[in-house]
Amino acid sequence: MTAVAVIADVHANLAALEAVLEDLDRRGVDDVVCLGDVVGYHAEPAACVALVRARCRLVVAGNHDRDLGRPPGPGTHAAARHVQAWTHAQLTADELAWLAALPSHHVGPTMVAAHGAYLSDVFVSGYVTSTMLEHNLRAIAARPGWPPLALCGHTHVPMVAWWSHGGVDEHLGDGEASWARAWPAAAHVALVNPGSVGQPRDGDVRASYALVDPAARRAEIHRVPYDVERTCAAIAAAGLPDELSARLRAGR
Repeated sequence: MTAVAVIADVHANLAALEAVLEDLDRRGVDDVVCLGDVVGYHAEPAACVALVRARCRLVVAGNHDRDLGRPPGPGTHAAARHVQAWTHAQLTADELAWLAALPSHHVGPTMVAAHGAYLSDVFVSGYVTSTMLEHNLRAIAARPGWPPLALCGHTHVPMVAWWSHGGVDEHLGDGEASWARAWPAAAHVALVNPGSVGQPRDGDVRASYALVDPAARRAEIHRVPYDVERTCAAIAAAGLPDELSARLRAGR
């Protein structure tokens, strides 16, 4: 499998990011794409920015990256707003400028990459959930010149899905450390969400990432254990809200 590693939603969780990158090193995968939200929620934003800049050939903006220094977006909860202001104060002018300059999306020869939904030209927000999946798949397929494979993050839940003449197939995983799905050649378009490196929300505390092979029409989701308590200790040391640690421990 000639794979591209896809990560998303790091959210300043250095222990999780390091664990994922170490897993990729063990597999000999060095082509890494990041779907945004490098920062937000957790306590090591500068270190995560540095590591993503060093290791990823492509990074697109997430809503937490884009919102630094701006008024919080609609629906942003209190803890996220607090961390947003705290994060802005931790980063250098260069780091803030790098985050601000991240593109909203990327169209390549084999894959399209964005953080959020594909229903508008915003791209950095909007959740691609089961109820909105077919709408997004059709919107991707309708874009002139776009390849039939798209990547998204933002939900923090890994997913492999496709739309074909038989309808929509959606796969969310089964709790295993690794699982894979291949979409048929007749699929109009496929969509892969790698899940979250730094804040999984599917009840599994392990970091999540994807290996994607466009030529083989195949995606693998991998879950990686990491030192959750190390991240929780960093949250406490920074004086950030305790609920952030509780969410990590619950995988929610």
